[in-house]
Amino acid sequence: MDATHPDAHLRLVEAALRRRASDIHIDPLLDGYQIRLRIDGLLTTTDHLSTDTGHRLINQFKTAAGIEPGTAFTPLGARKKLTAEGRPIDCRITLAPCISGPKLAVRLLDPDRLRHRVTDLGLRESGLERFHRWLTTLNGMFLVTGPTASGKTTTLYALLHELAAEHRHIVSIEDPVEYEIDGINQIQVDHRHGIDFAEGLRTILRLDPDHAMIGELRDPDAAQAAVAAAVAGRVILATLHARDAVSAVTALRNFGLADHQIATALAVVVNQRLVRRLCAECRQPASLTPAEIEWHDRHRLRQPSTAWRATGCTACEGSGYHGRTGLFEVWHVDRADYEMLLAGADEETLRRHLDAEGHTDLWEDATAKIEAGITTHAEVQRLGLSLPWE
Repeated sequence: MDATHPDAHLRLVEAALRRRASDIHIDPLLDGYQIRLRIDGLLTTTDHLSTDTGHRLINQFKTAAGIEPGTAFTPLGARKKLTAEGRPIDCRITLAPCISGPKLAVRLLDPDRLRHRVTDLGLRESGLERFHRWLTTLNGMFLVTGPTASGKTTTLYALLHELAAEHRHIVSIEDPVEYEIDGINQIQVDHRHGIDFAEGLRTILRLDPDHAMIGELRDPDAAQAAVAAAVAGRVILATLHARDAVSAVTALRNFGLADHQIATALAVVVNQRLVRRLCAECRQPASLTPAEIEWHDRHRLRQPSTAWRATGCTACEGSGYHGRTGLFEVWHVDRADYEMLLAGADEETLRRHLDAEGHTDLWEDATAKIEAGITTHAEVQRLGLSLPWE
């Protein structure tokens, strides 16, 4: 790209959108700058710039965001709507001082990415059936768990779109509010003015909502408020950091919640990850390597009956992958599960019970998607998923 152009920052945003990037990174090096794009979750280097040109490009972004040009000695952040490819794109711009020079990161908040419905997430038939069963009954708390950047917010927003279509009053408390959704009242966490997740939820409940969404259960106060609301009959959607569905119970207990509260409040727990999808234009059938077979045997996991490999073509820019999809574990709490939670069953006991009921865990969903040619064993392994018994 021509980084000396007066609108180089807009051209960079447009190029990033064309390549389906979610983030732009302008990183200082010892002898200049590099531009990297996060595409399908991975960073790809696209350009190297001189130090002067890199500074000029960063200053264009700073000016566009209303940040004073010049050297920044403290981290700065701003949100700005830029026009790229003839449409407005929300950009969250973060500037940080590094030893080699200022670094800039731009999160591209493209609303087109948020028009997912539940059927677009990558759920298999059994998972979709559990989602739709909950959407029919609408009771208790719907928790989405997983690490950072596992698609939890996308799943919640897909549910919100389903609920908003039914003309319900929905209010959310988020940190930050990344995407504005028409018809949903969204509240931004603001610690300076005393609005955290717990206080935000208490405010939401005074607004007489049909449903409330909490961006993340981060502390005991927020967890207590959310569970109390669910026990009182409110429908609550929230995210939580937990490595699998059953681990969410332990996380709630660690927040000081009693077993009878958890058992009464919990309706659905989803655990998920994001993997890259194989490019449909160039994927090829393949066999598992000896190392992959040994890995499955060592961890006592079912081997995929078939496998595929990424080869690369012009359609996927040589990566072998195009887009991402979710791996899902969906636990819809039934009467037997409720009784076990009420009795204080530990994680191991709950997992054995779910296994006996034919519960599909994350690894089984991954194996099915490897067999279907949706992703590869290498891509699943790259996630570094922790096994429940490790």
